[in-house]
Amino acid sequence: MPDTPPFGIRFRFRPTDDAVPPQQTPPSPEPGVAERHDRVPVYQLALAFTARIHEVIELAADSERYFLRDQLDRKSAIIPQLVAQGLAIADMAARRALYIRAREALTDCAAILDMLIERRTVVLCALDPPRALALELLDKLLELTAPPPRIW
Repeated sequence: MPDTPPFGIRFRFRPTDDAVPPQQTPPSPEPGVAERHDRVPVYQLALAFTARIHEVIELAADSERYFLRDQLDRKSAIIPQLVAQGLAIADMAARRALYIRAREALTDCAAILDMLIERRTVVLCALDPPRALALELLDKLLELTAPPPRIW
């Protein structure tokens, strides 16, 4: 048998990928699989929150001290970054850890907004939209950071 390779293995012809018809729609991701961050509502909400905070910092908080404005800017800017990183990871424990960090930064932002309200250094109508977005985003992040149920 001159055309038989050693150990009796024979190779079969496999059709190329060109012969397979293309799929009409991409399959939906399974739970726990990484997703594109720009398609997820919680990421869009985090972006909207960051934009409202930027408006407060640039337009309304001129009389407030620099360190609070800087801290609010840094903390709000990291929230969409952490959400996007979490969406890019398939490992649920690592994803949850990133969401927890985002929730902590959001809690800091909400506390700073509360301080600005109490100090009355920023007009209240300028703080209401970002504070409402912060509470809505906090509710979504609380759902995403809930630990999985224990199976005994």
